[in-house]
Amino acid sequence: MILLKGDLVNGQKLSADICIIGGGPAAISMALNFSATKYKVILITGGDWTQTRTNRDLYKGIIKPAGSHEPLEDSRRRQFGGGSAVWAGRCVPFDAIDFRQRSWVPASGWPVTYDEMLPYLKKAGEVCQIGNFDFDPQTVFPHKQLEIIPGLNAPDAVTSRLERYSPPVHFAKTYKAELENSSNIQVLLDAHALYLRMQNGNSRITNLEIAAGQIRADVSANCFVLATGGIENARLLLASPNKYFPAGLGNQHDNVGRYYMTHITGTYAKLNPYNRDKVMFDFEKDQDGIFCRRRWWIPEAAQENSKILNTIFYLTYAKSLTENRNRVFSAIYNATKFVVSAMGVREALRKAVQKSDQPPALLKEIYQLGLPSLLPSRNSKYWGLFFQAEQAPNRESRITLSGTQKDALGMPRVEVNIAFIDTDTESLVAAHNLFVQKYRESRAGEIIYTEEGFRHYLKNKLANFNSYAHHMGTTRMSDDPKTGVVDKNAKVYDIDNLFIAGSSTFTTSSHANPTITVVAQAIKLADHLKELLASKSESNPHFCSMVK
Repeated sequence: MILLKGDLVNGQKLSADICIIGGGPAAISMALNFSATKYKVILITGGDWTQTRTNRDLYKGIIKPAGSHEPLEDSRRRQFGGGSAVWAGRCVPFDAIDFRQRSWVPASGWPVTYDEMLPYLKKAGEVCQIGNFDFDPQTVFPHKQLEIIPGLNAPDAVTSRLERYSPPVHFAKTYKAELENSSNIQVLLDAHALYLRMQNGNSRITNLEIAAGQIRADVSANCFVLATGGIENARLLLASPNKYFPAGLGNQHDNVGRYYMTHITGTYAKLNPYNRDKVMFDFEKDQDGIFCRRRWWIPEAAQENSKILNTIFYLTYAKSLTENRNRVFSAIYNATKFVVSAMGVREALRKAVQKSDQPPALLKEIYQLGLPSLLPSRNSKYWGLFFQAEQAPNRESRITLSGTQKDALGMPRVEVNIAFIDTDTESLVAAHNLFVQKYRESRAGEIIYTEEGFRHYLKNKLANFNSYAHHMGTTRMSDDPKTGVVDKNAKVYDIDNLFIAGSSTFTTSSHANPTITVVAQAIKLADHLKELLASKSESNPHFCSMVK
């Protein structure tokens, strides 16, 4: 059932077995896992079907120092569906090494293993609609060459990994019918979480205050789940202090908001391969029509030997799109992309491209809007070597609450102070040096790169950073409450019924876009809550009706 904010009345008391706060992939994936069960679920979406100017303003924050991070309202979507309303669909699961403790990566090591996560990653692949959970080009494309550039597949830079692309799934629209027809799920559109309260002691959340326009209401539940994203999860914890947790919920060891991580991305080196016609450069479609693309990955042994953070490379524009095209085209392309997304025809374009390998010549530029991303011409003088790397966990990289600024709902605005350590720079330099060495040894073509120039490039990039909405780590998972906010089951330490879903729980950030791992973690948490609620029901038959 989907309810509009006009369906609520001021002062209304709502109740559920599970209250999920959030409206993006994590929240929706969790809700779907409770569909057709005996448990009543309320979903507080934090937005409507589209992002309004008023709701976008709720995401504004303060950047310290100014200019060191993109504006927070630019990189996030306050609407039902969250970031899935605009994502390109790139799905890459975290690697096994990401979950392990690594001596060269500070504060690394998840309390869960890759093997524990793998079944949920496969389920997440189904939810994201990426086809077979197979990322090996040798099995997906057995009759094609393995190397991106022939001769360049060294043990230190392998091309044995693919990335897959969702259609892309707009979680709210794709799963609208299932949510709408569910008898046990209530979706509250444009309802916003304000404050989590503990009215019966220091071990349980009893109720959530919400706002829907001018209406104020209250939700009681047996379990509460925060699934509002890498920044907002921490924000709501910090904004809900009480006499038991004066510094904010779960913040008894000053960990909430710390270890803020993202991905470090960019393009510096330029390549001019000699045999352009043999380069595996374009998007490829598997037997089910799912878009895939190849990349270089620095494997585990090389990461350990060279003390490198998890890093990948792939071919792209030598410069940004706006530098490669004239300003008129760039303006038209960006405007068209916005209209295509806003009108909801993006999925139709993607399907059209999936069915045809040859776009009409006159519509080639617009037709490319159906691809996961634009690619440069094979005739470009140079191709860029795009990199995407994990950021080392850093306790001093953090978000806090403003002491002076509040949004229209009265919530303190977020202050972001992203911080990097020497490991971030040295790892990227080492990774580039390794790749450049292998490229030159292979005699595959010309490459333009200097370590001195790259260090200068990184210094400027990290001082004027863009996270591209990959926000992680602010309520990190740990076996020790002194170094984390949630345990291996994503339960907030010292609070029995408060859980967190999403990238804010990630202990490390990998090189991989977070969405598929976010969905996997949410599904894993849903299964845990089912077991928890079932055990509580067995010991107390009235448990699932206690708040009703």
